Amino acid sequence: MKRLWLILAAFLMLSMAVSAWAAGPMQDQGKSKYLYGTPPRFQIFTAPNPYGGLLMLDTQTGISYQRVIINTPQGIEIRWLKLKMLDSIPPGQTILWN
Repeated sequence: MKRLWLILAAFLMLSMAVSAWAAGPMQDQGKSKYLYGTPPRFQIFTAPNPYGGLLMLDTQTGISYQRVIINTPQGIEIRWLKLKMLDSIPPGQTILWN
């Protein structure tokens, strides 16, 4: 019985080692924060109050969208509205972060 447990333990250790050997070293993807691929094109974030809803960012173009839910006579529709990009804040105005 003791010999059977030793064989099973050795088999388990060997199977764990083989999977680690098969993985190989991680490949560097340049300046990307993602180890195994490029970041997703569209990233979705929860919008802070008072806006609510979801924000979607296109990482290739930098364009942002806000998800809105519209009640129409045909039923509820979900749309993504393109948000206006700000190049700079006019003098005398500040951004308030909650």
